[in-house]
Amino acid sequence: MPPLGLAYLAGELQAQGRHVEILDAYALGWSWPRFTRELADRRPDVLGLSAMTPVADTAWRAAQAARPHVGRIVLGGPHPTAVREAALAECPAIDELVLGEGEEVVGPYLDWLDDPAKPPPPGVMTRGQPFRPHEPTRPIGELAWPARELLPMGSYRYLMATRPGFATMLTSRGCPFRCSFCDKSVSGSRWRAREADDVVDELAWLASRGVGFVNFYDDNFTLSRRRVHAICAAIQRRGLDIAWKAEARVDGVDLEALKAMRAAGCRVVAYGVESANPDTLTLLRKDVKVDKVRRAFALTREAGLRSVAYMILGAPGESQAEVRRSLDFVHEIRADYVQFSSLVALPNTPLYASHGAWAEHARLDVKNPVDADHHRVTVSDLPPDELADLLRQAWRGFYLRPRPMARLARDAWRSGSLVEAARLGGAMARWSVA
Repeated sequence: MPPLGLAYLAGELQAQGRHVEILDAYALGWSWPRFTRELADRRPDVLGLSAMTPVADTAWRAAQAARPHVGRIVLGGPHPTAVREAALAECPAIDELVLGEGEEVVGPYLDWLDDPAKPPPPGVMTRGQPFRPHEPTRPIGELAWPARELLPMGSYRYLMATRPGFATMLTSRGCPFRCSFCDKSVSGSRWRAREADDVVDELAWLASRGVGFVNFYDDNFTLSRRRVHAICAAIQRRGLDIAWKAEARVDGVDLEALKAMRAAGCRVVAYGVESANPDTLTLLRKDVKVDKVRRAFALTREAGLRSVAYMILGAPGESQAEVRRSLDFVHEIRADYVQFSSLVALPNTPLYASHGAWAEHARLDVKNPVDADHHRVTVSDLPPDELADLLRQAWRGFYLRPRPMARLARDAWRSGSLVEAARLGGAMARWSVA
């Protein structure tokens, strides 16, 4: 996936007339020695890194590799925003942190580096100085668009895309819901949305540059159905030929909105189902009933859209029989795609407050090849080998069937993702027989 957060920061810095580059070493296929050589050749004044908690150790390794070749190293993203000073302790190679959204902070941060005798600006944390939080003041529609021209856009693929040429977008930030496992450290609980015309302007820009499929990464694209209809109407009015995927809650869709999305190019809608067990949904604070899930998937199918069910297996309190109930449920609701995962208590979430200490003590590590974590500290009452076996059964039982396999093969062909599909398929096959 493109590093959208870094691209937003780069866009803001370009708007200020500053020189900036983005090095997406993963997308470019660089080795660690190549990454180090590139930094040694460029010798940037400031290196900015971003980290989510599951892959924070990769950011630490990058910072350590870069340390001899750069002036300052600053880290932003969900992990430092959640753990704050602990991130500086975890990686001494990091000089400063940007906590929260960084677009309004990065410019003042660079100015401060020219006069470090002053206190650091709001939003910047450094060792030995008081921290002042920063609250965004500009509407997100006034931020510069991501500087995608600095990214290797031709290198990005997405297996569920229905066309070649892939990009990601954000049309809103923040989420007012209260799921116990969700980290809202960066954008918070207040929902802030871009106007429909601004969203469609960016879509048109992407389409004009060969993008055929866009992944909207909003936590909840359908929170305002009035805005959904406005976006869809604007796409059709301007004759944009672009396909897209959106994330939604099962209690936030109706048939009219889903049909409007389908007519405007939407092809896939993803829902956080999590579980078929009411007690688990209560623990996860989803605030939905299982019947709402059934209804949402039926409406999505009626609208001619494909569906994705995100599932969490083996949450605290779940027995093996209850996990199997969730496995049966994804077949019952006829989900087109499913992503199965174990449960992690991320820092600064309600689940971490209630289960994090136990998880760190137990050190269960249950993951699968689609999880980005190097070590997935899992919250579950099931033995790790039992939960791992249930995950294998879930993936095999859903995808090793003729229709899902044909669908994925067709999508990989249409989106130009055959190499990625083969790589993931090989990893899944090796894992599933381990």
